[in-house]
Amino acid sequence: DADVIFNTAMTGDGKSLAAYLPVLAQGKHAFGMYPTNELLKDQKKQFSDYCKSFEYAADNLPAYQLYGESLSEFQAKYEYRKRGDALHNIFNNHNIILTNPDIFNLVMSDGYFSLMYNKQELPYNLCVNFQYFIFDEFHIFSTPQIVSVLSAMIYILNQTNIPRKFLFSSATPVSTLRMMAGRGNLNFKEISGVYSSEPNSNYRQVLYLAGLNIHQLPKDANAETWVIEHIGEIINFWKTCDGKAKGAIIVNSVASARRISLWLTEKLKPHNISVGENTGITDRERRKDALENKDIVVGTSTIDVGVDFNINFLVFETTNAGTFLQRLGRLGRVKMNIEPFPKYEAHALLSGKAPWIYEKLVENLALKNVKDGDFVERSEILRDAVVGAFPYENEFVGYTKRWGIIQPANVVNVLTAKENGRAYNSLVKVLDQQYSAVFDTPLSKGISRFWAVKKFEERGKKVLAEVLAFRGSSPFQVACMDASIQPPTFLTYDLFSLLQSTEYEPLSKGEYVQTLERYLGENERSTILSGLQYTLGGESETPIIIRISRFNSEREKLLLKLNDEAKRYLNRVSVVKGFSVQEPQTTAEINRPLGKQSFVCYITSVDMKEIRSKLHLPALFPLYRLKDMHGNREYTITFGKNALLLESVMLYYRSRSSVEDEAIII
Repeated sequence: DADVIFNTAMTGDGKSLAAYLPVLAQGKHAFGMYPTNELLKDQKKQFSDYCKSFEYAADNLPAYQLYGESLSEFQAKYEYRKRGDALHNIFNNHNIILTNPDIFNLVMSDGYFSLMYNKQELPYNLCVNFQYFIFDEFHIFSTPQIVSVLSAMIYILNQTNIPRKFLFSSATPVSTLRMMAGRGNLNFKEISGVYSSEPNSNYRQVLYLAGLNIHQLPKDANAETWVIEHIGEIINFWKTCDGKAKGAIIVNSVASARRISLWLTEKLKPHNISVGENTGITDRERRKDALENKDIVVGTSTIDVGVDFNINFLVFETTNAGTFLQRLGRLGRVKMNIEPFPKYEAHALLSGKAPWIYEKLVENLALKNVKDGDFVERSEILRDAVVGAFPYENEFVGYTKRWGIIQPANVVNVLTAKENGRAYNSLVKVLDQQYSAVFDTPLSKGISRFWAVKKFEERGKKVLAEVLAFRGSSPFQVACMDASIQPPTFLTYDLFSLLQSTEYEPLSKGEYVQTLERYLGENERSTILSGLQYTLGGESETPIIIRISRFNSEREKLLLKLNDEAKRYLNRVSVVKGFSVQEPQTTAEINRPLGKQSFVCYITSVDMKEIRSKLHLPALFPLYRLKDMHGNREYTITFGKNALLLESVMLYYRSRSSVEDEAIII
């Protein structure tokens, strides 16, 4: 009878099959959402296998893959002028859709335009065509995404009298989501799974015994230095498995992953151990080849939530408890009817800059009478020890009252638009009560704040876009040609990361097009060139395009410059232009278009290190150094949705004021 189900069963025990049982056994129409397109494509294959197990012909239950590229292809094929009209057709004619939560959020927050229907009809169409909504791997998301989903979920549950269900499939609980759902009196149930650490005829083995080695790295060491120093152990592991081994090395930096991949490829070739790469700068074909054909896959967080693949050797960096458990969860998983490996081994690398984490982890295990060399049960004892060892990370709960409340306010504003008259009055009354309870803030404040932001016109539009976007924008995405490997790859990536980690040169649009013609076919070229419009300066004739020649051995420090006085924008969310990169030294081809763009940002005079330590920010939360036109001191800045998150916690840190009552000035 639950409206909302949290399935927190362990990795490997069948959450995906459980998610689709209402479809396979009861004929429900399902809308499944996955954090990456690779994962939704992998789920398509799994779903086809489920159909065979339930004796369905694959054509009887076709699962439609919906993502940006496939939507564009559908729109072009059937000559729809607007994406909203194309989505109406897709929703009406498919019972099972596999997509990502970004598209779901755009539908529910009036993000798609339609020539044939009014604003309410696309969300309503989604509501009436699907009874079952699945969110997979939801633990990788944070407070802004929880706000987006709850805003949509409450609207859907109150939209029709037909029962709707929402399933959140996650190996680790999402506490903020459960807390807010409870405040709104949503009927929810948690499924945690029942396990045995001993053989049992009524159980299927889903995890195999693994050796876990926890390494406290020296202060200046990282995964790269560890791999170089322990290459002999890696080779020996393959020998002891008689070559029947597959491994993954998961690191936090794409540059580090590239260097490790190239170095290992050379060192392991004489031992017939192949190496592939899977990161944000790896093209689709190389990713697929790495996962399916290589002995060792070197990657970043793309592996954390990527497709399932069996490994028995794992090396991983970690920044928090969730990452530790997620990455370790890749090891020892064995699908039904798959032969296990002869042995399993993991190496967790803990940063030398925080030695207390290692000490606390050892202490927590000792309290459970677990010593070096002992067996430890993974699902509870190890999990609790890991969670207790890592420091608390800010969950930005204040964001829900400060900025998050604007998202449900947007839903209500669409319903109460003048052209609707009083048609939705009864629905709005119910939504008002439930949204106010869930966000612990009167919805009227959110509505006032919505219009307060919107009155700033172009600046307000940019801020609202960040509030309403599921993951926020990627303001510094640029086109790049990675010529450090052959054949080169063509993709988009974060400019600041590339400037700090690579040797590069700028390319003109003409040079870029000529290079594409040399390496790619017409369809691939068309897809890449159409994506230019979403990059920095991409709508002009001089977009930022760079050619990477190599990845540096060390990451350089980044310093931004603002051609204005920073004090004009201090301690508030602002929309500012006039930025350039001062360090590392760069070119006019990059700084000129960068300086013409305006960005949502938050600037403070508080030192970056103090902000991180006092506010317990996540380790990878992006903060940058900034100097203004005077150049006599440094400021701290962040951009996009991160600016909204930081402002919501800095507000309380600076003045201890109520985040929902403080005025918004852009």
